[in-house]
Amino acid sequence: MKKLIYVIGFIVLGLMLIIFLNYEKLDLITGFSAKSVASAHFIDGRNLKMIEDGDNDIPLVDYATNKIDQSNHCASSSVFGLKKRVAIFREGLGAVLIDDDFDRNKPYLVPQRKKVATALPFPYGDLEPADTIFSNIDYNRLKNAVQNAFDGDVAKDRRTRSLLVIYKDKIIAEQYGTGINKNSKILGWSMTKSITATLFGILQYQNKLNIDAPAPVSEWKNDNRSKITISDLLQMNSGLAWDERYDEISDATKMLFKDRDMTKAQRIKTLQNKTGASWNYSSGTTN
Repeated sequence: MKKLIYVIGFIVLGLMLIIFLNYEKLDLITGFSAKSVASAHFIDGRNLKMIEDGDNDIPLVDYATNKIDQSNHCASSSVFGLKKRVAIFREGLGAVLIDDDFDRNKPYLVPQRKKVATALPFPYGDLEPADTIFSNIDYNRLKNAVQNAFDGDVAKDRRTRSLLVIYKDKIIAEQYGTGINKNSKILGWSMTKSITATLFGILQYQNKLNIDAPAPVSEWKNDNRSKITISDLLQMNSGLAWDERYDEISDATKMLFKDRDMTKAQRIKTLQNKTGASWNYSSGTTN
């Protein structure tokens, strides 16, 4: 009996130590977890087990306990009941973390997106790509390379979910991980920065803005940050101070999982280097 009490005591002390050492990170853990569950479930329809096994199975995040509230279109996460965070889904906007002051009943603008179906094969329309065999491609080597990109039955170190190989506008190889298919909606992570920059390039081409003009940030108008351009922000050449780490509390993690206004974190930063002449990886400048 005494041994059992000692074992339970050590387990409790161990859990308390883990919580103590990571208490400040709990906001980040539960924030990431709730947002991940809400996005994957309400946008892509994945169930909680699949999300926890394939999206949230990363160190510390896997301590979170998650719940899906289907009727209120939200997901919540906590660690041993602590630091509960909630993310809600809104049609047309996706999922977002909220705080206790958020008014869920407040009306919000919904983007009017239109997708025009075209009876053309990929990449020009919605039809399946036309079969094309290229004589200069070793398809056996290609197949082996694609298979090597995915995890086997036991290992979980590659974590590839989908892979396309496109050559001369033709899909020559295509494979998906367990539970994922060509219609699945997966987080784009920082690829979204490239898409954002591409959209700005389109607006530039249409003469709707000038990416080489000073960024329209009121806080910067009267100091040396006034020279920062939209292009500098998109290319992370602003010179602004920024700490982008995800294994601990940083500018990036505070912005993503704690700040109510995710544009403020970078707006209030001071210049650390010369604008246009230094590169520093920053999710803040894109936001």
